[in-house]
Amino acid sequence: MKIIRKLHFVWYMFIVALLFFMLYPLFYYATRKRERNVFLGKLRKFWCKLGFRIGLYGYHFEYEEPIDFTKTMVLVANHSSYLDTPLICVGIAGNYHFMGKIELLKHPVLKLFFKTVDVPVDRDSKIASYRALKKVEENVKSGQSLILYPEGTMSLVAPQMGEFKSGAFKIAIDCNVPILPVTFLNNYELMPGNGKQKGSLPGTMKVFVHKPIDTAAYKDAEGLERLSSEVFNIINQKLQSYANR
Repeated sequence: MKIIRKLHFVWYMFIVALLFFMLYPLFYYATRKRERNVFLGKLRKFWCKLGFRIGLYGYHFEYEEPIDFTKTMVLVANHSSYLDTPLICVGIAGNYHFMGKIELLKHPVLKLFFKTVDVPVDRDSKIASYRALKKVEENVKSGQSLILYPEGTMSLVAPQMGEFKSGAFKIAIDCNVPILPVTFLNNYELMPGNGKQKGSLPGTMKVFVHKPIDTAAYKDAEGLERLSSEVFNIINQKLQSYANR
């Protein structure tokens, strides 16, 4: 079983990289100008869906209520698998960008996006972190939705989550846009965050998209902490409910 998991992991990662480089001219074109962001989102979706199909992954999204992705929002999710980011690219539409760790600037595939559309953040530098947050805030105010993992890194003990950092919630409150919580229910079972060691298995990924949370009621002194805690509980309850099924 270990050999099968490792072989499948290598196969899926090879497919993702191969498809990216085949589509590179289109990705390069899409990342040159801000007004091409919606096209970039469609291209990302095509790339990720094709990678899942060849990699023998299915997916199922359940929505608490219909979501209008033309509206600007801050999307936050639990993070425990390499499958999380491509899966959210399949499930979201419109004008959006990611915020992620600065190490992604060295990733052979993702660096194209983090040098252009997405925003890298150096968490070891307060000045760099502040600048990254201001850049993201400007993007959100201009109508570009944000996708962010508030744990800051992948959980290696899923379904337990790490503590949420406040950045995503501060941006949503300051920009007066809703928070959209998303729960990845079983990605950690198919491809754990330490996938290079344990590998992966084909299967159906399950996602629950919660209803958006209006941040207008969280502008008081304790609002940031309340919002962060509320979103953590929403995602965690759904995650634990699935894990204990």
